[in-house]
Amino acid sequence: MAMEHIQKLVLIKPVNEAIPEQSSYAPRPTGLEGKRVGLLDNSKNNAGRFLEMVATILDAQYGFSNIVRHRKPSASKPVAPEVIEEWKKLCDLVIVGVGD
Repeated sequence: MAMEHIQKLVLIKPVNEAIPEQSSYAPRPTGLEGKRVGLLDNSKNNAGRFLEMVATILDAQYGFSNIVRHRKPSASKPVAPEVIEEWKKLCDLVIVGVGD
């Protein structure tokens, strides 16, 4: 009589509990004239092109003093914390482009 090998079954709950972060909105700028603008491309198709079109139109209308650009390596990943910290010093506002 051969002994049967019994394998233990382990169940894993495939969800993660959400941990809400405290955050608040940045104050709205009083106007766009002369502002330093960040363009954040999420790396999806056409996001960069869309951002450039929006920036061109707004820049012609308001005259930005500087435009800073950044493209995320992947749409599924958040912006690197060091980019956010740098942009806090370089930008008065940021426009985010989501494309497909």
